[in-house]
Amino acid sequence: MENVTIKDLLTKMPKVVHLKVFTTKEASADNKTYVRCPACEDVVVMIKELAKNANKKIDWEEISIIADEDKAKCKKYGVDRAPTILFTDYNIRYTGAPIGLETAPFIQTLLWVASGETAFGSSFDDQLARIKKKANLRIIVTPTCPYCAQTVLMENALAIESKDKISVEIVESYENPDIARQYEVTGVPVTIVNDSNKIVGVPNLAMLLMNMTEDKSKLNELYG
Repeated sequence: MENVTIKDLLTKMPKVVHLKVFTTKEASADNKTYVRCPACEDVVVMIKELAKNANKKIDWEEISIIADEDKAKCKKYGVDRAPTILFTDYNIRYTGAPIGLETAPFIQTLLWVASGETAFGSSFDDQLARIKKKANLRIIVTPTCPYCAQTVLMENALAIESKDKISVEIVESYENPDIARQYEVTGVPVTIVNDSNKIVGVPNLAMLLMNMTEDKSKLNELYG
């Protein structure tokens, strides 16, 4: 069986994926190069490499959160932290660098966004249709946690399949400890549903969907 590389998959992306990449980019002292925070530099290097191998199917723009000329864009997108990556085709946001075990889910999300299809297919169309108002999921992760990667893949897939009914933010807790403290996170992954319901560990998918539809009628069955 022929081995398929990441480059092969990126090259065959059917549609262009649009990204906004927020960093701390600023001119160096000699005004000949640019400097960024270490995590920002990691993100830019990664995105450049992915874009180079994607046959012009990744359209990305770097925006500085500290440059005066970019302040209006930061305000428009509601970004005040770096690095931040926005998938503008869907409501998916990375607050912090998708490095370590988070890199593979990030690349898979790129591929799903390019096709508009995920591993779920139409499996959850009925449940997603019951979401009456937009649901927001915030996932607290670390780059060394395999369960975080699993959770991110699942919830990013829901955001894509929901057609704008679900927004997802992946927060790297080491880079954003204040957010982790806000939700009293002592272990990851943690999913915050609509900034109120807290789910520790990899969520039961049925439970997660019920939280978003505000249908608690069968929650007891999930724990039986």
